[in-house]
Amino acid sequence: MGKLPAGVPTRAFGATVDAVIAVLMGVYRLTKRQVPELMRDLFGLQMSVGAVIGCQQAASAAVADAVAEARRYVKLQPVKHADETGWREGISRSRAWLWTVVTQQVVVFMIHARRNADAAKDLLGGWTGVLVTDRHGAYNWWPDCRRQFCWAHIKRDIQAIVERGGDSARIGGAMLVEVERMFTLWHRVRDGTLKRATFQVYMRTVKQRFEALLAEGVAASHSKTSKTCVQLLKHADALWTFVYFDGVEPTNNCAEQVVRHGVIMRKISYGTHSEAGSRFVERMLTVHATLRRQRRNILEFMRAACTAALQRHPAPSLLPTEAPVIPLRRAA
Repeated sequence: MGKLPAGVPTRAFGATVDAVIAVLMGVYRLTKRQVPELMRDLFGLQMSVGAVIGCQQAASAAVADAVAEARRYVKLQPVKHADETGWREGISRSRAWLWTVVTQQVVVFMIHARRNADAAKDLLGGWTGVLVTDRHGAYNWWPDCRRQFCWAHIKRDIQAIVERGGDSARIGGAMLVEVERMFTLWHRVRDGTLKRATFQVYMRTVKQRFEALLAEGVAASHSKTSKTCVQLLKHADALWTFVYFDGVEPTNNCAEQVVRHGVIMRKISYGTHSEAGSRFVERMLTVHATLRRQRRNILEFMRAACTAALQRHPAPSLLPTEAPVIPLRRAA
C-alpha cells in the first residue's frame, strides 16, 4: 500500500477544519453539538459530534508546545498579574479552579483541582519579579516586598467597614479619603502630569495616614473590621509596591478582565467533562488572550499550528516577535 504525501491527514478532516472548530469552541464558545450545525449551514460540511471532538483534540495537541513555551515565558517576566475563578471538571462536575497569569504580551491559563499555594506555584514557578493579586492566601509565599495587593479589592473591603457603622464607619470613611487621594495621584503619574519622584514624596503622607488608620481599626469594636485591619497591617509592604517599581499597577483589573472569557465559557458549558477537555480549554484560552494582546489573527495562528502538526514541524510561537526579559527596575 502506498504512503500518503507529507502533510495529508489520515483523518477525514484537515488542518483548516481543525483550526475553525478550535476557534468556534475555544474563542466563540460554541458547544460541540452546535458546531456540526454551523459547519453544515455555512460550509455544507456534514460532521458528527464525534468528528468535532476529534478535531478539537487534534487542535489542542497542535498548540500544546506553544502553550508550554508561553508558560515558561510568563514565569520569567518582571511584572505579572494572577487571578483564579471557579470551574467544574469531570462527569460529576467536581469543583476545580481556572487560574490565569497575565503579562504585558502573553497570558496563560491553567485548570487545576485546587486553589492553594501548590497550584499557584505550578503556574507561577519560583518568585521572579512583582506579582499583582488579590489578598488570597495561596499567594502568600510570594515576598510582600515584591507583591502588590489589588487596591480595587481593598477599597471594597473598606466600603464594607464603613457600612458596619459606629467606629468602623469613622475609620473606614477616613481610609476611603486616603484611597481616593492615592488614586488621584496615581492617575496623574499614569497620565504623565506628575513626576514619579514627586508622587513618591506625596505618597509618604498617604502611607503614614492609612497605616495609622489601620492601627486604629485593629482596636475597633467590630471583629470583622479588626480582622481586616490586622491582615492588611501584617502585609503592609504589599500595599505600596506600585509606588516604588515601574510598570506595576495598583489594581489587578487586567487579570480580572482576562478571566471573564473563561467565566462565560463555564456558564455556557458547565465546565469540562474530562482532562482532555480541560487541556483544550486552558490552551485555547491562552491562545485567544495572548494573540488578542498582540493583535494577531487567531484563526491564522491555529491553521498554521494544525498544519505544522500534520507536517511534524515545530508549532508557531505565541511569544512576541522580540521577547526579551526586561529586568525589573526600581523607580527613582
